[in-house]
Amino acid sequence: MKTLRKYHKWPSLIIGFFLLLFAASGIVMNHRDWFSNINFPRQLLPPDYQYKNWNLAAVKGNVALDDSSFLMYGNIGIYRTDKQFSTFTDFNEGLGKGMDKRKIFSILHSEAGDLYAGTLFGLFRYNQESIEWESFTLPEKSPRVVRVEQHESQILVLTRSHLYTFSDGADQIISEIPIPKAENDDGKASLFRTLWIIHSGELMGLPGKILVDLVGLGLIFITLSGFYYTLMPSMARRSGEKLKKRLKRINRFSINWHNKLGVYGIVFLLITTITGMFLRPPLLIPIAYSRVKAIPGSSLDHENPWHDKLRDIITDSASNSLIVSTSEGFYRFTPGDSLSRTFQVQPEVSVMGITAFEHLPEGGLLVASFSGLYRWQPEFEIVTDYVTGLPARTGARGNPFGALALSGVITENGKPLAMIDYQAGLIPLNKSNIKPKMPEHIRKLPVSLWNLSLEVHTGRIFSVILSDFYILYVPLMGLTTLLIIITGLWMWLKMRKRSKKPKNKALYENSEIE
Repeated sequence: MKTLRKYHKWPSLIIGFFLLLFAASGIVMNHRDWFSNINFPRQLLPPDYQYKNWNLAAVKGNVALDDSSFLMYGNIGIYRTDKQFSTFTDFNEGLGKGMDKRKIFSILHSEAGDLYAGTLFGLFRYNQESIEWESFTLPEKSPRVVRVEQHESQILVLTRSHLYTFSDGADQIISEIPIPKAENDDGKASLFRTLWIIHSGELMGLPGKILVDLVGLGLIFITLSGFYYTLMPSMARRSGEKLKKRLKRINRFSINWHNKLGVYGIVFLLITTITGMFLRPPLLIPIAYSRVKAIPGSSLDHENPWHDKLRDIITDSASNSLIVSTSEGFYRFTPGDSLSRTFQVQPEVSVMGITAFEHLPEGGLLVASFSGLYRWQPEFEIVTDYVTGLPARTGARGNPFGALALSGVITENGKPLAMIDYQAGLIPLNKSNIKPKMPEHIRKLPVSLWNLSLEVHTGRIFSVILSDFYILYVPLMGLTTLLIIITGLWMWLKMRKRSKKPKNKALYENSEIE
């Protein structure tokens, strides 16, 4: 028991604070819409989280307006600027105050003169009279609009799961274009996605998320009560008799529930810990591309084969078809087809997702992601590095972070003027002299609470101290948590065997309070 207590107590004290961060940030991440209006001051974050030169995915792209001005958009929201990119005016009215509400994936300036914005929380159309964005209803709950595209007189709206269309200039008249099943669809789901929905509770929808929230709250109580149990003796020795008795009562209550929650919730604690360990490198690497049978009744076992897999879309006028980028590669289809056809040769796209997908004036398609910037000519099965002009590696899956981790591209008349590297920021292309200075009021924009929680939950925020070793944060925390859980259960089982001793005495015989 002495050895067990040592291996239960000291690791708990060492990582207890971080367990609190894990639990609290996980609850926030589980309910992005609930916390979407809450921001956190960027100035209070480490230097690596400060905007400079349009980095950190501040900008994804731009759209030209009729008066020769531009709209720049991305994680900063939408800003109107002149052709020289010298002045920037806020263009976010109507989207909401939270930075999550201003996360923009796509903007379209249609032939009819309307402006549409695809955001994390749906589709918006700009009202020229009220001078603000207005929500445009889509026939699905909580749509995440990743692309708004025009095809002849039709507007195409792509969410993470569906493709919709309506006439340019129409008002709320929407029909769905079914995307046919992929020709190489094996009916399985990625192991990564499977572990993700188990870890978050999404496996059982909102009730599952609430259950995981309760596990998080339970972990918070277990951690705090453990601290209380450890620190209580020294506090009691410095207190009067009346306060000491009260502290003892609180201690008995807290340690009683500490044991109950730890023992009877052990299955949930183990599942949450183990699945979380495999969602980050290095344990993610061996399972990243593994596929398993979809769990029956879960969101992975969906009648829509593209549920939560769609990322971007573009029209191919030469073949009168549509090319869609998905989490499993690029596919081509024509509405009415029975199957979507894959490409034997396609550019690599980071698992972080595609960040630019546009037609090039000289022919071919521009494809950007955290794996690099490419010119893709599907009809000739050619992929070249857009920066060097050299042949590029091909394959549906690219490195999470390549030499160029691009979060977006700035264009003019379809020609790329600059690329936006996630860390370095804006880099001019093709001898372009574009070098817009990032205004102070944009540099000081806050970060959403959800994004801050993500940085805390994954341990990236500790890279300021740990440097590249932060990648070991999640697996080491997971292994230590498993040690704490197992030793705690072992201690409880051993104490249960001491049936001849009174229950309370068995539980507290080693407590300095008693």
